[in-house]
Amino acid sequence: MEIIFILCSPARQENVGAAARAMKTMGIGELRLVQPLCDHLGERALATAHGSREILESAKLFSSLEEAKSDLSLLIGTAAKKRNIREDRHPLDDLPGILLSKKDMVQKAGVAFGGEESGLSNREIDLCDLLTTIPMRRKYPSLNLAQAVMVYAYVLSKVTLDTHKKTQRETTEDEMQIVRGKALQVLEDVELPESNIIHRRIMERLMLLGVDDMHLFHSFCKFYLKKYHGRIK
Repeated sequence: MEIIFILCSPARQENVGAAARAMKTMGIGELRLVQPLCDHLGERALATAHGSREILESAKLFSSLEEAKSDLSLLIGTAAKKRNIREDRHPLDDLPGILLSKKDMVQKAGVAFGGEESGLSNREIDLCDLLTTIPMRRKYPSLNLAQAVMVYAYVLSKVTLDTHKKTQRETTEDEMQIVRGKALQVLEDVELPESNIIHRRIMERLMLLGVDDMHLFHSFCKFYLKKYHGRIK
């Protein structure tokens, strides 16, 4: 699923630049601007973007939100204020689950943000399929545009980023035996007997080491054995 951010009538270059930077860090690559009131390629916008210039340069401009959403499967609105025209306002934390539940049903989803002064208009909210909000203790002063974009980008990283940990190569039995032998040598040097509970606990925990920790232990033993035993293996 591709997530697209849409800024409606942004008035400050700094906010547009900061939005681009937030998007890039969270894996969101397309920015759309609806009737911007500032130059999105201005000096202040580019300076604030800091490393995200390509998002600003490739941003698409539209004359209306209706035009900007024409190729989207789903349009999500953002609102801090309580509006009578839309009763269902979903907390932002629920949004990733809502999107992921759609699976292949939604190819492109847009998230629309209103301008700095008054947010999305009633007409623009009417165009949205869902309305979401960032729960806050107090509504005023609310988050500014750039801050809101950052919060949404971070929460939606559950959709846009591959957050699965890289699978680590499991240690082999030979490696485990080598580590065990080195640990026993160190414990023997400090005269900690096998009957001591600390000795047993150290050896138990040693067997749980992952690859990275094992490499670290090998590096330590390299210096230890060279200093106290005149060998490095």
